[in-house]
Amino acid sequence: MITIRKTKNSDIKTLASIYEQTYNAEKTGEFWDTSKAKALLDFYFNLKTFIGLTALSDKKICGAFFSFIKPWWDGKHLAEGELFIHPKYQNKGIGTQLYLVMMKTAYKRGCIVHDLLAYKKPATWYKKIGFKRTSLAHLSGQIKEVILLINSQNRKIKNRAPRS
Repeated sequence: MITIRKTKNSDIKTLASIYEQTYNAEKTGEFWDTSKAKALLDFYFNLKTFIGLTALSDKKICGAFFSFIKPWWDGKHLAEGELFIHPKYQNKGIGTQLYLVMMKTAYKRGCIVHDLLAYKKPATWYKKIGFKRTSLAHLSGQIKEVILLINSQNRKIKNRAPRS
C-alpha cells in the first residue's frame, strides 16, 4: 500500500540516499553522492515556502517530491521541484500519485502554474498530463568562464565583486 505524507526533517537522510540512487541510475550526466543530495534536499526543506511530500510503500520510504512556491507577476507558481522514486519502486504509479497530491496541495495554497525543467524522458510524461514547451530557453554557464569571456569582450567594465 502506498501512503503519501508531509516530509519530515527525519526523512532527509533516507531520501538523500534514494535521490542519489535514482539520478545515478538514470544516467542523466549528473553524478550525485548522498552528501550532495542531502545538501540539496536540506536547501529545499529550509525554504520558507517549501512543500515536501514523502511516499511510503508498506511503511518504507520509497520516494518524494520537493518543491516551493514563488510569487510571480500573474500569481503564485509552484517552482521547479525534485520528484524522485527509488528505482526498485518506479513504474508503479507512485510518482503519479505524488505529483497529483503535490498539485492539489499547491492549488490549495493558491498556486496557478507549475514551472519546471525536465530531461527528455520525464518531459514526455509531463506533456501527457498537459504541460507545454514554452519559449524560455534553459541556459547554464560556468561562472569562471563567463567572467573570463566578459572580461575579454569588454575591458572597460570595473568588475570587482562587492565586499560581503
